[in-house]
Amino acid sequence: MSVIRFSKPLRQSIQFFFFLMLFLMISLIPCLIANFYQKEALVREKRALSEKVRSIMAMYNCNNPEIYEAIMATFDPVLVAVVIAVESGFRVDAVSRVGCRGLMQLSPDKLEDWRNIRLNIEIGAAYLETQLKRFEDLELAFAAYNAGPETVHKYQGVPPFRETIAYLQKIKSFGLSFDGPELDQSSKLSGSRRIGALF
Repeated sequence: MSVIRFSKPLRQSIQFFFFLMLFLMISLIPCLIANFYQKEALVREKRALSEKVRSIMAMYNCNNPEIYEAIMATFDPVLVAVVIAVESGFRVDAVSRVGCRGLMQLSPDKLEDWRNIRLNIEIGAAYLETQLKRFEDLELAFAAYNAGPETVHKYQGVPPFRETIAYLQKIKSFGLSFDGPELDQSSKLSGSRRIGALF
Protein backbone atom coordinates (compact mmCIF):
# COMPACT_ATOMS: atom_id res chain seq x y z
CA MET A 1 0.00 0.00 0.00
CA SER A 2 1.49 3.30 -1.07
CA VAL A 3 1.23 6.47 1.05
CA ILE A 4 0.50 9.72 -0.70
CA ARG A 5 2.97 12.37 0.31
CA PHE A 6 2.16 16.03 -0.11
CA SER A 7 4.71 18.72 -0.54
CA LYS A 8 5.15 21.04 2.44
CA PRO A 9 3.39 24.06 0.77
CA LEU A 10 0.49 21.86 -0.29
CA ARG A 11 0.26 20.34 3.21
CA GLN A 12 0.23 23.84 4.72
CA SER A 13 -2.49 24.92 2.28
CA ILE A 14 -4.62 21.91 3.22
CA GLN A 15 -4.12 22.61 6.93
CA PHE A 16 -4.96 26.28 6.44
CA PHE A 17 -8.10 25.36 4.51
CA PHE A 18 -9.10 22.83 7.18
CA PHE A 19 -8.65 25.35 10.03
CA LEU A 20 -10.46 28.02 8.03
CA MET A 21 -13.44 25.69 7.50
CA LEU A 22 -13.37 24.71 11.18
CA PHE A 23 -13.29 28.39 12.21
CA LEU A 24 -16.18 29.24 9.88
CA MET A 25 -18.27 26.35 11.19
CA ILE A 26 -17.63 27.32 14.83
CA SER A 27 -18.43 30.96 14.01
CA LEU A 28 -21.62 30.12 12.16
CA ILE A 29 -23.11 27.74 14.73
CA PRO A 30 -24.19 30.50 17.17
CA CYS A 31 -25.65 32.49 14.25
CA LEU A 32 -27.58 29.47 13.00
CA ILE A 33 -28.89 28.74 16.50
CA ALA A 34 -29.92 32.38 17.01
CA ASN A 35 -31.61 32.41 13.61
CA PHE A 36 -33.51 29.22 14.45
CA TYR A 37 -34.79 30.62 17.76
CA GLN A 38 -35.70 33.93 16.13
CA LYS A 39 -37.79 32.11 13.51
CA GLU A 40 -39.41 30.01 16.22
CA ALA A 41 -40.28 33.17 18.19
CA LEU A 42 -41.85 34.73 15.09
CA VAL A 43 -43.90 31.58 14.45
CA ARG A 44 -45.10 31.56 18.09
CA GLU A 45 -45.94 35.28 17.90
CA LYS A 46 -47.87 34.83 14.66
CA ARG A 47 -49.74 31.87 16.15
CA ALA A 48 -50.65 33.92 19.25
CA LEU A 49 -51.77 36.79 17.03
CA SER A 50 -53.94 34.42 15.01
CA GLU A 51 -55.51 33.01 18.18
CA LYS A 52 -56.33 36.53 19.44
CA VAL A 53 -58.00 37.43 16.14
CA ARG A 54 -59.97 34.17 16.10
CA SER A 55 -61.03 34.78 19.73
CA ILE A 56 -62.39 38.22 18.87
CA MET A 57 -64.19 36.83 15.82
CA ALA A 58 -65.66 33.99 17.91
CA MET A 59 -67.22 36.52 20.32
CA TYR A 60 -69.38 37.60 17.38
CA ASN A 61 -69.96 34.08 16.01
CA CYS A 62 -67.90 34.96 12.95
CA ASN A 63 -65.91 32.21 11.28
CA ASN A 64 -65.71 33.74 7.80
CA PRO A 65 -62.30 32.74 6.33
CA GLU A 66 -62.31 35.73 3.96
CA ILE A 67 -62.69 38.15 6.88
CA TYR A 68 -59.97 36.32 8.83
CA GLU A 69 -57.50 36.36 5.92
CA ALA A 70 -58.17 40.05 5.19
CA ILE A 71 -57.60 40.95 8.86
CA MET A 72 -54.38 38.92 9.05
CA ALA A 73 -53.02 40.78 6.01
CA THR A 74 -53.23 44.17 7.78
CA PHE A 75 -50.54 46.11 9.63
CA ASP A 76 -51.85 44.99 13.04
CA PRO A 77 -54.50 42.25 12.90
CA VAL A 78 -55.60 42.46 16.54
CA LEU A 79 -56.21 46.22 16.46
CA VAL A 80 -58.12 45.84 13.20
CA ALA A 81 -60.22 42.97 14.62
CA VAL A 82 -61.08 45.12 17.65
CA VAL A 83 -62.16 48.01 15.40
CA ILE A 84 -64.35 45.68 13.34
CA ALA A 85 -65.89 44.25 16.52
CA VAL A 86 -66.75 47.71 17.87
CA GLU A 87 -67.73 49.26 14.53
CA SER A 88 -69.91 46.54 13.00
CA GLY A 89 -69.91 43.45 15.22
CA PHE A 90 -68.44 41.60 12.21
CA ARG A 91 -71.57 42.23 10.11
CA VAL A 92 -70.60 42.74 6.45
CA ASP A 93 -73.92 44.50 5.71
CA ALA A 94 -73.83 46.90 8.70
CA VAL A 95 -74.96 50.47 7.95
CA SER A 96 -74.83 53.16 10.64
CA ARG A 97 -77.42 55.90 11.17
CA VAL A 98 -75.01 58.39 9.54
CA GLY A 99 -74.43 56.17 6.50
CA CYS A 100 -71.09 54.51 7.28
CA ARG A 101 -70.98 51.02 5.86
CA GLY A 102 -69.51 47.56 6.11
CA LEU A 103 -67.18 45.84 8.53
CA MET A 104 -65.06 48.91 9.28
CA GLN A 105 -67.88 51.40 8.81
CA LEU A 106 -66.38 53.40 5.96
CA SER A 107 -68.02 56.55 4.71
CA PRO A 108 -69.47 56.20 1.17
CA ASP A 109 -66.71 58.38 -0.34
CA LYS A 110 -63.99 55.94 0.80
CA LEU A 111 -65.28 52.81 -0.95
CA GLU A 112 -68.02 52.37 -3.53
CA ASP A 113 -68.37 48.59 -3.17
CA TRP A 114 -68.52 48.55 0.65
CA ARG A 115 -69.55 44.88 0.77
CA ASN A 116 -66.16 43.93 -0.68
CA ILE A 117 -64.69 42.37 2.47
CA ARG A 118 -61.02 42.58 1.52
CA LEU A 119 -61.18 46.20 0.33
CA ASN A 120 -63.32 47.33 3.25
CA ILE A 121 -60.81 45.93 5.74
CA GLU A 122 -57.79 47.08 3.73
CA ILE A 123 -59.00 50.69 3.47
CA GLY A 124 -60.20 50.83 7.09
CA ALA A 125 -56.92 49.35 8.36
CA ALA A 126 -54.89 51.84 6.29
CA TYR A 127 -56.95 54.69 7.75
CA LEU A 128 -56.35 53.42 11.31
CA GLU A 129 -52.62 53.05 10.61
CA THR A 130 -52.55 56.64 9.32
CA GLN A 131 -54.09 57.85 12.59
CA LEU A 132 -51.56 55.85 14.63
CA LYS A 133 -48.70 57.43 12.70
CA ARG A 134 -50.23 60.88 12.95
CA PHE A 135 -50.99 60.90 16.69
CA GLU A 136 -48.46 58.30 17.92
CA ASP A 137 -50.97 57.44 20.61
CA LEU A 138 -53.36 54.48 20.57
CA GLU A 139 -56.24 56.21 22.35
CA LEU A 140 -56.05 59.29 20.10
CA ALA A 141 -55.81 57.09 17.00
CA PHE A 142 -59.02 55.28 17.97
CA ALA A 143 -60.69 58.59 18.85
CA ALA A 144 -59.68 59.90 15.41
CA TYR A 145 -61.07 56.77 13.75
CA ASN A 146 -64.39 57.47 15.48
CA ALA A 147 -64.68 61.27 15.50
CA GLY A 148 -62.21 62.26 12.79
CA PRO A 149 -58.61 63.46 13.07
CA GLU A 150 -59.54 67.14 12.73
CA THR A 151 -61.81 66.85 15.76
CA VAL A 152 -59.04 65.23 17.84
CA HIS A 153 -56.67 67.96 16.72
CA LYS A 154 -59.22 70.67 17.55
CA TYR A 155 -59.71 69.40 21.11
CA GLN A 156 -56.00 68.54 21.53
CA GLY A 157 -57.05 65.12 22.78
CA VAL A 158 -60.10 62.89 23.05
CA PRO A 159 -63.17 64.89 21.99
CA PRO A 160 -65.71 65.28 24.83
CA PHE A 161 -68.42 63.53 22.82
CA ARG A 162 -70.51 60.87 24.53
CA GLU A 163 -70.26 58.62 21.45
CA THR A 164 -66.44 58.83 21.27
CA ILE A 165 -66.04 58.23 25.02
CA ALA A 166 -68.36 55.21 24.81
CA TYR A 167 -66.44 54.00 21.73
CA LEU A 168 -63.15 54.12 23.63
CA GLN A 169 -64.72 52.27 26.58
CA LYS A 170 -65.79 49.49 24.19
CA ILE A 171 -62.25 49.34 22.81
CA LYS A 172 -60.87 49.07 26.36
CA SER A 173 -63.31 46.25 27.14
CA PHE A 174 -61.17 44.04 24.90
CA GLY A 175 -58.34 44.40 27.38
CA LEU A 176 -56.57 47.04 25.34
CA SER A 177 -54.34 49.29 27.40
CA PHE A 178 -53.75 52.91 26.42
CA ASP A 179 -51.12 53.31 29.13
CA GLY A 180 -47.41 52.75 28.73
CA PRO A 181 -44.67 53.88 26.38
CA GLU A 182 -45.30 55.53 23.04
CA LEU A 183 -46.08 53.23 20.16
CA ASP A 184 -43.09 51.64 18.51
CA GLN A 185 -43.80 52.16 14.83
CA SER A 186 -40.87 49.92 13.90
CA SER A 187 -42.82 46.94 15.17
CA LYS A 188 -45.69 45.66 13.08
CA LEU A 189 -47.26 44.10 16.14
CA SER A 190 -46.79 47.00 18.53
CA GLY A 191 -50.47 47.56 19.18
CA SER A 192 -51.25 43.86 19.54
CA ARG A 193 -48.77 43.55 22.37
CA ARG A 194 -50.97 45.91 24.36
CA ILE A 195 -53.92 43.48 24.24
CA GLY A 196 -53.98 41.70 27.54
CA ALA A 197 -56.88 41.05 29.86
CA LEU A 198 -59.26 39.04 27.68
CA PHE A 199 -56.60 37.04 25.89
